[in-house]
Amino acid sequence: MDNYITQSKGRIEKSIVTKDKRDELVKQAEEILGNQRWGWKAYIDGFCSQLETNSRHLYDFWFENWFAMPKNIKSHVRIYAVLNPDLGEPHAYYNPETKTAIIHNTEYYGQVKSWALGEVCDFAEDQHDIHSIHGSCVEVNGNGIVLIAPTNTGKSTHCYALLDMEGARLHSDDWIYVRFSRGEKGIPSAEISERIFYIRTNIKRVFPEVEPLLKKCKLENVEPLTDEEIEKLRREGVEESKIKEMIDDPFIAHDYSRAMLDPRWIAGPEKFVDTTRIKKVLLLKRDKNDPEIIRPLEIEEAIGYLVKQPEKFSNPYLIVSTPEKDEVRKNFFRRLFRVAPPYLVNTHESVEKVQESIKNLVKNKI
Repeated sequence: MDNYITQSKGRIEKSIVTKDKRDELVKQAEEILGNQRWGWKAYIDGFCSQLETNSRHLYDFWFENWFAMPKNIKSHVRIYAVLNPDLGEPHAYYNPETKTAIIHNTEYYGQVKSWALGEVCDFAEDQHDIHSIHGSCVEVNGNGIVLIAPTNTGKSTHCYALLDMEGARLHSDDWIYVRFSRGEKGIPSAEISERIFYIRTNIKRVFPEVEPLLKKCKLENVEPLTDEEIEKLRREGVEESKIKEMIDDPFIAHDYSRAMLDPRWIAGPEKFVDTTRIKKVLLLKRDKNDPEIIRPLEIEEAIGYLVKQPEKFSNPYLIVSTPEKDEVRKNFFRRLFRVAPPYLVNTHESVEKVQESIKNLVKNKI
């Protein structure tokens, strides 16, 4: 298998910097990169995001991940991902004025990917009234169902589980760009961002049939549990049968193991759609103390729920978070929820039970 192990395995500390500091960091990055670099322009919802790096792994995943942008198009946003021991600990810097990110000493692709999306979000919501959702989307009979969720509450699981519905097509796994037709009260249109999905390999826990596909993918950090990790799981009270399953299968051993999976492999090209109209929004939570699986939310109640999440708006990719940006994002969700009503879904119950409720909602039986 084509598998790359990175030293950092999660998103790193970040700083917002001034333009002067940005210029200093870019100069330093250019000196380190010199002529020994890989660079490629990605097409992300019509915007050009350019990567410059001296990591072949980051370049390979970047090239695989996005649609191509013509070479003569100037970049709207730019990322320098630089490896050099003199740069010290991994750290990410961003300058909002120039839409430039400089990332030091990490080859974890999730950092570069999330900041590419975050940079385009920062640019597009201000300049073009195009907004972003960290979520999944499935279209059922022409209607887009968006799932927004904090980490590890079942977003991808319930997204893929909906594909067995008649008329269902996969739209996106992680990020959605939204624009409105016909002004303030227009129809919200969801558009894909990625050509190839960067997904957790532990989705195999719920969908074991995906394993043959994973074995054909470029992989990142698919590795066995260490002795220390096994002992930690035992101290945490994890059942021995689950620990054995994780020991025997590195695909499900870690939450940080990833694959670059072509969505058309999952169910065929006819089960994939790149643009859809959003008709319902499901906000997922996991709460063992709440017996209700699904209920409708008022607009301001839904916005309040999103704002109060540890990752505001359930979106860990938002680089710039200011009171002004908060208002822009609240107003976006108000517009969205007026035409695509929000529902709160508790995923604490079994996948089968939660799916039954979600499917009944999609079929307008709730």
